[in-house]
Amino acid sequence: MNVITKAIHILLEIDRHTTKRLEFSSDDVTGRQIKEAGGVPLTDDLAIRHGDHLELVTNDQQIEIHDGERFVALPPGTIS
Repeated sequence: MNVITKAIHILLEIDRHTTKRLEFSSDDVTGRQIKEAGGVPLTDDLAIRHGDHLELVTNDQQIEIHDGERFVALPPGTIS
């Protein structure tokens, strides 16, 4: 875990009309932490958006987040 001097903000798209700005004090988080912070069911899929490409992030997967990154929550089984 890296020591962060300022909060890291990411965006989580819940649906077409709802995007939440989430704040973390660490750049090492799990998919579960992102879902919980965004109020997303743990059974939903979570992905990080890389342009037009979505990369699945599992609940127990530890990832390094960066300020301004975009994540998407989708119904279970949407992202393969």
